[in-house]
Amino acid sequence: MTFYAFGINHSSSAVAVAEAFRASPADQDRMYERFDLSSDAEVVLLSTCNRTEVYLYGRFRDCMHIQHVLAEAAGRDSWPSGDAFMVQDEAAIRHVLHVASGLQSVVLGDAQILSQMKEAYQRAIDHDSVHSLMHRLMHTAFRAAKRVVHETELASGSASISTAAVAMAESFCAQYGFSDLESQHVLVLGAGKMGALALHALTNYAPESVVLSNRTHESAQSLAAEHDATVVDWSGRYDALQEADVVIVATGAPDPVLASDDAPARPYKPLPALVVDVAVPRNVAPTLNDHPDYTVRDMDALEAWTAEVHAQRRSEVPDAEAICEELLSDFVTWVFHQQALQPAIQAIRHTFEGIRAKEVERHAHRIDSMDREEVERLTQSIMQKLLAVPIVRLKNVDPDSIDFVHGIKLLHALFTRADDHEADEILPERSAGGHPSLSDRPRHASRANGEDPTEPASATDEAAPRCPYEAAMSDAADEISALLRSPHS
Repeated sequence: MTFYAFGINHSSSAVAVAEAFRASPADQDRMYERFDLSSDAEVVLLSTCNRTEVYLYGRFRDCMHIQHVLAEAAGRDSWPSGDAFMVQDEAAIRHVLHVASGLQSVVLGDAQILSQMKEAYQRAIDHDSVHSLMHRLMHTAFRAAKRVVHETELASGSASISTAAVAMAESFCAQYGFSDLESQHVLVLGAGKMGALALHALTNYAPESVVLSNRTHESAQSLAAEHDATVVDWSGRYDALQEADVVIVATGAPDPVLASDDAPARPYKPLPALVVDVAVPRNVAPTLNDHPDYTVRDMDALEAWTAEVHAQRRSEVPDAEAICEELLSDFVTWVFHQQALQPAIQAIRHTFEGIRAKEVERHAHRIDSMDREEVERLTQSIMQKLLAVPIVRLKNVDPDSIDFVHGIKLLHALFTRADDHEADEILPERSAGGHPSLSDRPRHASRANGEDPTEPASATDEAAPRCPYEAAMSDAADEISALLRSPHS
C-alpha cells in the first residue's frame, strides 16, 4: 500500500472536461457510499470549481475502482486518462501539500482552496474513510498552507479566482479608456462563497453600483447588506444584465443561467459588457460570446490572464516549496516510523502472549476451572504491565535521535524467538534526502514451510529456542501456580 493522488484539474484538462467531473456535496456522499475499497484503505475526495481529485492511501486496485465510480458519476464510459493526472508515493504527498498551499491553484496562492480542503476532509471523516495516516497527511497539509501564508508573500494581492476576476474586469475597462471600475455598473450572480469573495473584492474598486442576484432572495439580501449592494430577484437578472458593464457569474448551478437567446440588446451602451464566468460547470452559455453586446471570459481565459499575476508571485514559489519539502520529510519519516515500529510491537506482544499462554497451559492440570479464569486475567495483566512502559516509550522515540533501523532489529533480537523470521526483517535505510523512502518497504524473508512470511512464527513450538525473557516468565508462572496451591491462598 502507498499514497496516491489522481483526478481532473485545470492543469490536466480543459474546462469542458473538468465541469463534467465536478461533484456536488450530495454527489460526493453517493460516491463515498459506492466506494468498495481495501479494508485498510483511506481516502479523501476533493471537488471544487477547478479540480476533482482523490487522495488515497491504498492499493492500485483501489485507484481503479474509484476512477470507475467517478467516471460513471460523470456520465462517462471510462476514466479519461489523457485528461487526468496520477502520482504516487512521495509525489502524491507533495501534491497534497502543494494544493493546500495554493501552489497548484489557477491563481497562484489562492487562499480559498484551504477552506475547500478542510471541508473535503470533514466529509471524509463523516464517511469514516480516513484513519491515522490520512489524518496525519491532511493536518500536515494544513500546517504547510499556514506556514506558506505567514512565511512567504505567495498569497499577496489577488488571492482567489473571484478577486482575480474583478482585477481582470478592471484591466478590461482600461482597454477601453476607463481608468478603473469606479464608473462601471457591476452585476454579480450568485451569493455563495465565490460571489461573496467577488463582492468583497469589489469594495476595493468602488464601482458606480453593484447589483446582486441569487436564486434564494434571503441569502442575497444578507450578503448585499454587508457590501452595500442592491438586490434584484432572480427572475429580473436579465433586466439587470442590460444595465451592467461588468458581470461576474459565480453560482453553483449545474447548467447555464445566462443564455444567448434571452440576453437583451444594449442599444444605449457604447461598449459590450464583460461577462466573467468563474463557475465550473460553466454558468454562461458559450454562444453568448457571439452576441455583439457581450464579451464572455471563462476559466480558461482567466487562467491565461493570471499568468502575469503568477509571474509576480513566482519569486515566492521556491520558499513555499521549501516549506512543503520540510513538512513532507517530517511526514515520510513519521510514516516510516509507524510502518517499521508497529510490526515490531506486534511481534513482541505476540511472543509474550505465546509464552504466557504456554505457561498457563503447562500448569493447567494444577488449576481448577474457576482459578483458571483468574490465572488468565492475572497473567494477561502482568504481561500488559510489563510491556506498557517500554512500548509507550518506544512509540515516542525520535527516529532522528537514534539509529532507528538497527534499533528495531535489536528489539526483534531481544524479544522474539530465535526461529521467528520477523527478526530477519530487512528495513529500509534512509534516503539521500535525509528521510526514508516510501518505496523502500519492509520485506520479510520467505519461510521454507510455505507459511505467510508476514505472520510471526509460532511461539508455542516446543523445539524452538527461548527468547531471553521466556525463562523469567516461566519462573513467574511456577510461583503463581505454587501460590494458588497454597492452603493460605
